[in-house]
Formats: sequence, structure tokens, C-alpha cells
Amino acid sequence: MEVDMQAERGGGEHGHKRADLEEPDSSVGIGVGDTNSPRDGVPLRSFEMEDEYDDDEPPTNPLDGYRRSWIISYGAGGNSFEDETGRLPMSNTDKPVLPTFVNPMDTMQVFTAKVTEITGGLRWPLAVYGLLAVRDSWDHKRNILFRRTRDDCQTLTSLQDSLLELTGPSCAILMLDGVVFEIDLKVKGDGPPSEDKALSYYAFMYANIPNRSRASNLITEKVPSDNSTMEIKFAHLAYAIEANISIRIASGSNDFRARVTARTKSIAEEMVLLDSRGKNVSITDDGHVVLQRSVAVVEEKGQLILGFEATQGETAPTVVKQVKIEPKQALRTEFYLSLGFCRLYVLFAWSMLP
Repeated sequence: MEVDMQAERGGGEHGHKRADLEEPDSSVGIGVGDTNSPRDGVPLRSFEMEDEYDDDEPPTNPLDGYRRSWIISYGAGGNSFEDETGRLPMSNTDKPVLPTFVNPMDTMQVFTAKVTEITGGLRWPLAVYGLLAVRDSWDHKRNILFRRTRDDCQTLTSLQDSLLELTGPSCAILMLDGVVFEIDLKVKGDGPPSEDKALSYYAFMYANIPNRSRASNLITEKVPSDNSTMEIKFAHLAYAIEANISIRIASGSNDFRARVTARTKSIAEEMVLLDSRGKNVSITDDGHVVLQRSVAVVEEKGQLILGFEATQGETAPTVVKQVKIEPKQALRTEFYLSLGFCRLYVLFAWSMLP
């Protein structure tokens, strides 16, 4: 199928009906606020577990408090706070019969994370490294959004160039209960690592229960820290399905620059899947375009909109394309897209959750 502006509708082959989701336990006391968009975030407070600290002072930073609470609640049996989720995408894509427990579920889509203010003696440009991750209540393990080592920093040049290059999540972020953001970012200095300054060291929770299974909405969370303020944009998507996206060059040139985005019809904010930032795209030996992010979510009755901007050479005009895809409950949607100088094969693998 050759697609120029809109892909064909793909209905669900399985006819699987959604069962009612189990009401999550909301007994853990973490402050939450209004979920209307946009809003200032409500920080993750230390859990009411001062009696567990054995006469130590309770931690003053929310991330330290969350780490202690996590170890108390989930650290048994060799589990580590640094463990990453083992859940993979496409878990229900190819099953001949869908299990009765899989459904469209409330999920989170993370769009951007950026620095909006620097203080504490920091100066542009910033060589940033560290971690940004989320944890849902499926396994309470890290689902990495951004991770750089000190030897592979991302350089943020100014407030106009302060977006982190996100590479996750590795699988859909489930809204069974609240989702915790873990932020531990540093700025590399000219001296030894011990002299590096913290950019942002914080944790907060988005408590989804007040807005569960209602209309999807966009949230803007402001993240304070001693040396910066960050802004994280994400969406709460109701009754959503996971999409795993891949792109391969079917024919033509692989010598081009590109920006590829995904968004839902319900929310205009874009999720950047690839931005080669003036360089040629990276291609694997078998012709696949290396995407920065490949997992997205979309409402079962919604629409996923894929945007392409591609340029070949220094003076050629930019080719702009948009493809609208309606999700399936399982299996795949595939199509070809012509950019003029090359022809792309685009594949969506669909999966209900968890």
C-alpha cells in the first residue's frame, strides 16, 4: 500500500471487549492536585514512614525520600532501586487469541523535558548527563526516558536549545496507579566528577486516579531544584493501545536529514521520534532508520498522526508529509511512503496492555 497523506483504517481483528479495570489501591499518601492542563505539578512528598528511619532525620529531598520508601516497600529479594523494567513492547501483538486480561488501558505519553531556568552559578552551554526515568505500579522499576554518561553528555546551548533528547520509554507507561518521575541530572565541569554540579535532583508523582478513564489531557509539570527549573510535558491518555514504530528505506537514497514526530488526534503536542539536527539520518546495515524513540500510545478509538520532514542536500526544499493511522487491537499496520528521493516502509505493531 502506497501512502501519501493518509493510511487506510485498520480495524481490530480480534473483537476483544474491554473488561472493567480493577480499582487501584490509593492508600499510599502522596499529595496530588488538579489535573487540568496546564498545571503546576505537585511534588512527591516523603511517605509517612518516619518511624522506619531509626532516629535518622527524614530526607529533605523528595527523591531521597522516594528512594528510602522504595527500598522499604520493594527492596526485598535482591531487588535494586536501579533495576530497569523487564516489560517489553509488542507483548500481545502476535498472540492468536488475546488473553482475557488484556485491554486498552490508561497510559502516559511523555513529550518533552526541558530546562527553563538556571541558577546557582550555572552558565550556558550545559554539558548534561544523568538520568530521567518513570516508574509505574506494574513493577515499580525504571522505564528510562533519558540517560547519558559523563563521557557522552548532551550539550544544551541556551534556553532556546534546552530540550533533552529523550530516548524512551521502552514500553508503554501504565496508569494502574500513580506514576513517579525520577530526575537525577548533572552538569559536567572542567574538573573531576566530584566537582560537577547538580542540574536537577528531584522526584514527583502524577496521581492518575482523579482523571482515570476520562478524556485524555495534557499536563505541564514544573520541576524545581536548587540550580534549575525544568518543565516536563506529558499526557494522560484514556483507554489506549501501544504502538511500536519502525521505518526502513525500501528504495532510493539514504543520504538525507529528517525529523519524524508522532501525536494523537486528541492532543496537538508532538512526540519526537527522530531529529537528526542537520545531520544525515543513521541507517542500520539492513536499511532501518535509527529512531530515538519508537514506542507511542494512542486511544483505542483515536488516531495516531505521524509527521515527516525530510531534506536531501543543502539547497533542496524540505519534503513534508503527514500520515493518519487508526489503531488496531493487535497485529500490524504497514505502508509505503514516498519522499521523492527515497521510498520508506513504515510499520506499526499494535498491542493491547499490559
